[in-house]
Amino acid sequence: MRKSYKGIPLGLLLAVIYTACIPEGAEYVDELDIVYTNYSEDFNFTSQSTYSVPDRVIKITGDEIDGEEGFEPEFIDPVYSATIIASIRSNMNALGYREVDKSANPDLIILPSALQTDQVFFYYDWWYWNWYYPGWGFGWGWYYPGYFPPQVSRVRTGTVFLQMTQPSGISASDKIPVVWSGIMNGLLEGSRDQIATRITNGINQAFNQSPYLAK
Repeated sequence: MRKSYKGIPLGLLLAVIYTACIPEGAEYVDELDIVYTNYSEDFNFTSQSTYSVPDRVIKITGDEIDGEEGFEPEFIDPVYSATIIASIRSNMNALGYREVDKSANPDLIILPSALQTDQVFFYYDWWYWNWYYPGWGFGWGWYYPGYFPPQVSRVRTGTVFLQMTQPSGISASDKIPVVWSGIMNGLLEGSRDQIATRITNGINQAFNQSPYLAK
């Protein structure tokens, strides 16, 4: 049983993990998986046509990022990375978007990342994406128009983050808008194939519970 949530504080959602609807507790690992999504209500998704996505998924380590030229962060296992990227592409294509190279001025760029930890806040330095995002300069970063980004704490191991950004929407303060975000959280238990299946199901659910993304 996968629990899905939209537009409510994630701190409350995480508490649901410990107070699931099954009185005697969860019987299977995937019953602890949750999917959270949020978006900017003012953003017109139907007017967007193209997207780009990296071919690797960043691993959030919490290490200090210095932003030096040529910096590349650590990346997650290619097996899981391929699963995440393929799931993003499949869902975006099914919604009517067309993938293009990042150099072709895509309308949207989807930035996936993942972590394995017991505690994290939904914030990480923008320098993580210096290796991929086009046009970066000193002082650039994220902003979330129309909603507050979730503040995550006491996250169980195994969390995938998706940030959908709009390159052309850069603000006067050099901030790039994040117009949609998704978080898939669950325990990293089971075989690689089992974990990959749960990741795919979680990403699919994030898109399924975001009907406003459809063109």
